Amino acid sequence: MAVALFVFIAWVIISVYFFVPKRLSTEEIIILFFLFTIITTNIFVILDFNLKLIQHNNKSPKLFISFWIHRNIIIPLTLIIFVNFMIDFNSKIKKFITTVLVFSILYLFNLLAFGIGLLTYSTNLFYLGSAIFLAALMLLAFLTMKLVTKLPEGKSM
Repeated sequence: MAVALFVFIAWVIISVYFFVPKRLSTEEIIILFFLFTIITTNIFVILDFNLKLIQHNNKSPKLFISFWIHRNIIIPLTLIIFVNFMIDFNSKIKKFITTVLVFSILYLFNLLAFGIGLLTYSTNLFYLGSAIFLAALMLLAFLTMKLVTKLPEGKSM
């Protein structure tokens, strides 16, 4: 059930990605996707293995596949959609609404992962910890997008 749910969510995110207006080149999108995937993977590894704050359920192969889809497809692609909207919108109100909407969607996906037992926190502050984690990811995505788009032509690769 968890795998089917997360595959469906990933499919919806991929479908939304194809309809989002893209101002970045294909190379910049690929660079951002790989950077977001590497950053997300490293943060999850640090929080799981080193700090023991988040534990993923590795007892069940189905839950591990769901965790992998959540970590490597859903979160980075949602951040790519966020970055594309930030570039596309000129109004600060639209950017703020988009930021709140994307944050809420990512937060709901994390709550779903906690609800089905995919992720567990070792402390009682998992709501706050999850919010801080996602806000930091979104801020890092925004700053990385600014860095990649400020590079001179031909220097982004």
